[in-house]
Amino acid sequence: MMGYELVDVVAPEDWAAYHAIRRQELFEARGRHGVYDPNYPGERLPGMYPYLLRHNGKPLGTTRLDINGDGSAVFRLVAITASEQGRGHGRVLGRMVEERARAFGATVLLVNAARTALGYYEATGWHRHEWDESELVGIASDCVQMRKLI
Repeated sequence: MMGYELVDVVAPEDWAAYHAIRRQELFEARGRHGVYDPNYPGERLPGMYPYLLRHNGKPLGTTRLDINGDGSAVFRLVAITASEQGRGHGRVLGRMVEERARAFGATVLLVNAARTALGYYEATGWHRHEWDESELVGIASDCVQMRKLI
């Protein structure tokens, strides 16, 4: 995974890149203008780990890993910059986040997958599995719940 770095989002410039990618790819590209909240209070709760994927120093992907404490973790708000999609960066991000989840003691990953991303998840070992129907609201209302044993 040469040239890749998974960064814990703590520095102001990393937060700016993290929010810019998420706002564009997960909200505006899906017609949800003016609703992204970079100050969402749930973003910085204990057990929630925001990550920025860089390739050769360039920020191009984001996710947040929520550790549940029961052996599971949730892979949230996964985004790769549109101009970089389809080049394998999502697979690298997935592998790197799986390593982090294992380090936290997780053996199961969960995700609310956008329907447009189902092919990616199925190709990388995820299976459809309803894990918490109450999650399927707001931006996740049209998602498919999946899990992956790690």
